[in-house]
Amino acid sequence: MCACAVGIGLCQDAPVATAQPKPLRQRLREKALKGDTDAQFELGKDYETGRIGLTKDFAQAQYWYRQAADGGDPFAAASLGILFNFGKGVKRDYVQAYMWYEIAIADLTRGDRDTVVEMRDALAGTLTPRQISEAQSLATRWKASTQKRLK
Repeated sequence: MCACAVGIGLCQDAPVATAQPKPLRQRLREKALKGDTDAQFELGKDYETGRIGLTKDFAQAQYWYRQAADGGDPFAAASLGILFNFGKGVKRDYVQAYMWYEIAIADLTRGDRDTVVEMRDALAGTLTPRQISEAQSLATRWKASTQKRLK
């Protein structure tokens, strides 16, 4: 406050301009676009469920899960498996679902791993041995190409 007006309250400090924080979805998207796999996975979840003011959009969910999976996120790989297993926004494809479950299992531990193993094994009952072999081969090739890219 101004010294001359302390007693009468005529002078006030200038208001301080405060920047409004960006909405969470905007901050998340910015991080995701910079390659942050945690943000990519969260954005995928948010599109899948319609959280944080986003409209449910399975195509966007798949896109962001794929970005995160390509960056090594096993939860994103498991989420892709779920999308393909149940045909959520994509054509139902059990071979693709099995492949993504396989990819996720390789990098998960304990309870998370057990859950994805159960989903994969339940799915295996609907596949022929040839389809399972194809899914495993696709997973192996994907892992090899991703490891080269991440190094």
